Amino acid sequence: MTDPKTALRRRTDALAHLQAHETWSARLLGGWLPGIVDWDVKHTVAQQLWENLQHARELRTRLWELRIGDPDRQVGFAPERAARAMGAAPSDVAFLAGLHLVWTPATIEAYQQLLDDAHPIQDGPSLPVLRRIVEAKRRQHAWAHTTVEAMIVSGTARREVDRWMRYVRDVLDACGGVAGSYDGSDMPDPLPGVDTPLPFLEAKRDDRFELALESGIRAEPDDRLGQVLFQFANYGAEMQAAETLGSVLWETGEMPWEYYFDVGRHCHDEARHSKMGEARLAEMGHDIRDFPHSAANYTWRQLMDPMRRYCTLTYVIEADSFAYKQATYQQHLQHGDHASAQAVLFDIADETMHVRWGAKWVPELMKRYGYDGTVEQLVAECRERTAQNSASPLQREAARAI
Repeated sequence: MTDPKTALRRRTDALAHLQAHETWSARLLGGWLPGIVDWDVKHTVAQQLWENLQHARELRTRLWELRIGDPDRQVGFAPERAARAMGAAPSDVAFLAGLHLVWTPATIEAYQQLLDDAHPIQDGPSLPVLRRIVEAKRRQHAWAHTTVEAMIVSGTARREVDRWMRYVRDVLDACGGVAGSYDGSDMPDPLPGVDTPLPFLEAKRDDRFELALESGIRAEPDDRLGQVLFQFANYGAEMQAAETLGSVLWETGEMPWEYYFDVGRHCHDEARHSKMGEARLAEMGHDIRDFPHSAANYTWRQLMDPMRRYCTLTYVIEADSFAYKQATYQQHLQHGDHASAQAVLFDIADETMHVRWGAKWVPELMKRYGYDGTVEQLVAECRERTAQNSASPLQREAARAI
């Protein structure tokens, strides 16, 4: 019989590797979020990113309970190597196929093995955690199976996907699998003619959108319907904020695990705000594609490093937005528009939390990037850049008013 300490160590090693793979898969989904073309698929990817980080949190909690004092340092570079190799996918459909039709089934198998080997009493606290994760992973896999098939529109695309899936299998084998205990020294050669698109310089949109440089013209004060449509069309465009945060999630290394969890939640929130805008427009009989749509804010923010991107979103764009949102909240109440008021109220609660995260993490990012000025100096720089470059009239006005 295996020595009890050795057996427990093998189990905690597997949990730690799976926790790292969940975290890196979330970061990878964030990096690819701007590169996903289909609007609905993009929203699902933002949801899956957050799901995976929640899985990682549950696994980290269980590792702490099993007396693994620093779970993030229990593994080598295998999960990172796998994620970075998979970031070089030649298309969004190939990326999703590699992630969810190869990597995700491998994680399901590893989780199921842990479930099968678990003592039903002694390791009882692990069982509900592992079962919840397996169920979520199976949903992701089933979604991807249908979605990837729908996205493959030609024989060329199918051959590209098949080739990429074979490559991802080779990558995982070289890394020792998703619960393996070694890094592997011989990674497969990159595929010919394929280079990583990460980070994306532009946010992709499907051809159903009418793209514009500006995010719309604010309605006149006496145009009640126009004001509401303007506000919720702008909410729909908040996918750009999610995409910026996805890029930050991918690009920023050497930060505490909690940073990735907070940025991942922030990313998911912004995608949720985008869906909120889309849903409110639909309730009023409109499609989000009825309005000119801008992705330019993502582009100019990508010209800055992740520290400045994150500072711009939290300390400037979100912090400066409360006056407008509070005013519109009161207007919605005055007109008996409780649906719009409630949406804005939830947004205000989310943005308050995001600004607090900015206060928490921007100073840490300043250390990470060697910024030797003060927070106030960095915020002033980011505010000036927003006033000069934002495609949103509201953001420019707010930045100039401070």
